[in-house]
Amino acid sequence: MQIRFDDISVPTEKLDQVVSQNMYDIKRQYKKRKHWNYLVKGTVAAAAALTVAGVCVSHPALAAKLPLIGHIFERVQEEQLYPGNFNEVAEPVREGNVSENQGITMTLSEIYSDSRSMYVSAMIESEEPFPEGVKDSNMLNGDDIGYHMYLEAEQELDFMTPPATYDEMEWPGKEFEWTPLDLKGEYVDEHTYVGAMRISFDEYPIAGFEVPDTFQWKLKVSKVTNLCEAEEQHFSKEGTWEFETDVSVDQGEQDVYEVNKSAPNGEVIEKVTKTPYETFIEYGYDESKVEAGYERYDSVQSTILDADGKRIEDKVGSFPTTEYNLSRITIYYWASPTEEAHAEVQEKIYDEAYQDHLEDYLEEIAVRKIEVDLE
Repeated sequence: MQIRFDDISVPTEKLDQVVSQNMYDIKRQYKKRKHWNYLVKGTVAAAAALTVAGVCVSHPALAAKLPLIGHIFERVQEEQLYPGNFNEVAEPVREGNVSENQGITMTLSEIYSDSRSMYVSAMIESEEPFPEGVKDSNMLNGDDIGYHMYLEAEQELDFMTPPATYDEMEWPGKEFEWTPLDLKGEYVDEHTYVGAMRISFDEYPIAGFEVPDTFQWKLKVSKVTNLCEAEEQHFSKEGTWEFETDVSVDQGEQDVYEVNKSAPNGEVIEKVTKTPYETFIEYGYDESKVEAGYERYDSVQSTILDADGKRIEDKVGSFPTTEYNLSRITIYYWASPTEEAHAEVQEKIYDEAYQDHLEDYLEEIAVRKIEVDLE
């Protein structure tokens, strides 16, 4: 049975005090950058915690829900593909953040945006219990480890100006389909899921538009699913869930390092941009830099190591800042003349047991290496 606040008997005066204290605490939490007095904050937070505790003892159903909205990042931020302290920098979504349809209530909780990506936490509540075997749908390997929900949705960002001409399959054509949003998180109980999603501004169709200091974001979800084929794990609902909110962009938290060095095949490392949560390598191509024997673009491949010699999982030019020692990165280019030679190197690169020797191995086989200091 779904828990609804409407059905819980709570003394009005007491609840008003709790809400007032918590909203005040949330506002102060998100203004840490303005150097609020920590002693005062700790005292008020402690008082708020005592007040909440008193109500929660009497009303355990209310206790189960109070810590979620405004605090979801705290629960799921470390398991994200790009982890970080989003709970300290995100702002609560206060208006247009709840939508209910087909027995599903979606709530946008917190949001943080810089000029490269937007991170949003959310809660999904189902009147009917989620499938009994849904926790068996946990991804157990690689970067996707965790519980996922996928949102088929349309988005509107008011800084995106439609092109003069476009195909129906292109944005904003009628047949254009946005890439589903990937929520990654956990099941709180059989009716409640919480997670966070990342929206990259470097991907089509947002890429190419300059992200302003503030913008309006509209989200229209038409389907929520966990994409599991097994009947005992599968969850899927179609409906309409709409949201609209203003977004403030943190434009200052990034360092840009000009590089402009080339590989034998003409690939150019133009610059590296590091934010608190993501690091980006911007590539180019200069035909005049192509060297004899490397006319084929795929004649060399590359592997990136951090300052500790750890292999960086490069996701099409970006990787999480907090997962590596990024005081320096080294891009090794190694020859790949045949499929057999390529496979031989790849086998060692991805062999976990070989990682302690990987840096020495790449030093031996590299035809070019580019070092970039990021301090």
